[in-house]
Amino acid sequence: MSRRDELDRLKKQQLFRRRVLRTSQSGRYVSIDGEQLLNFNSNDYLGLSNHPEVVLAAHEAAVKFGFGATGSPLLSGYTSVHQELEFALAEFLGYPRCLLFSSGYLANLGIAGALLNRHDLFLQDKLNHASLIDAAQLAGARLKRYPHLDSKKGEQQCQHFNEEYPDNTILWATEGVFSMDGDSPDLFATALSADVFNALLWVDDAHGIGVIGEQGRGVIEQQLLTSEHIPLLSGTFGKAFGSAGAFVVGDDDLIETILQKARSYRFNTSMPTPVVAANLKALELIQSEPWRREKLLELIDRLRQQCQQYGIADNLSHSETPIQPFILNSEIAALETADYLKSRGIFSAAIRPPTVPKNQSRLRLTVHHALEIEDIDLLVQCLIRNY
Repeated sequence: MSRRDELDRLKKQQLFRRRVLRTSQSGRYVSIDGEQLLNFNSNDYLGLSNHPEVVLAAHEAAVKFGFGATGSPLLSGYTSVHQELEFALAEFLGYPRCLLFSSGYLANLGIAGALLNRHDLFLQDKLNHASLIDAAQLAGARLKRYPHLDSKKGEQQCQHFNEEYPDNTILWATEGVFSMDGDSPDLFATALSADVFNALLWVDDAHGIGVIGEQGRGVIEQQLLTSEHIPLLSGTFGKAFGSAGAFVVGDDDLIETILQKARSYRFNTSMPTPVVAANLKALELIQSEPWRREKLLELIDRLRQQCQQYGIADNLSHSETPIQPFILNSEIAALETADYLKSRGIFSAAIRPPTVPKNQSRLRLTVHHALEIEDIDLLVQCLIRNY
């Protein structure tokens, strides 16, 4: 099949993607392709990307250090600001040590590559992010996936592998909040299962840290867990922090192993120092302004209440997070509904396979701090075609 034939096939199957052009900040409203739209398509959950203190921190770091990091972390790219952010994150999350990466994708590739070889098992939830699936392929490890949230099936796969290869490593990875469904695993049960078979449990809580838990420490705080239950925890700065980059926390030996062996760490230029400074300021605000999380929870609750009141609650998944998938099944229905919302002044993305399973196309509604109650009400009225 030629490249042109493949592109035509994607169009016929309603799977062809087109970028949208944003020409404004991302807040309550956003300018998309020249239109001012109410924004239900932002991962800036706490509204920190435009926070004056975050912007000022980035500016001051650029003046002091310049913009580019000038090298990899093992050459000239590790500054005092990078070190300060690592110390602050480790303390905030309750782990001995932290390591920064330039993106979440690079973090996941690097962590797996540092801890696994082709004789090991990389066990994953079936709905894990694409970066974790790609990480298994690059590491060369044996990839096994269990049905979504079914830790018992995961335990069975651990048992079978242990019986055949008792001396080999098992790395068990799950998301803390799943990026397309907004749900979470029972991490205590997963930790127990991992412990039985000496598997190293890794939770990628990209969408939970900063948002979930009384202090914003993510799903492990929400489920009353510690580093003893979850020895390896990763996250990104591209969601609740409103910035860019990623991190992993763990004990000293784990983090040192990743530092020494992760190719995406050793051979990649460090995060620019202004970005690091912005992340450090965002972390400070996450801790000092809990009202941002409180407002977010009120908005999420309002959306779920309104959907229940108007008879469309069955379209929502069981998520209490900012990720509120509105399931429409077919690709055509998802695209048509997204277009209808846009015609009413609302921006929300249609998500289709292979990002989600076949017949589970949806709108990925994201609730964020900049929205107001009346915005939620308008959205629901548009979803029921009453506006």
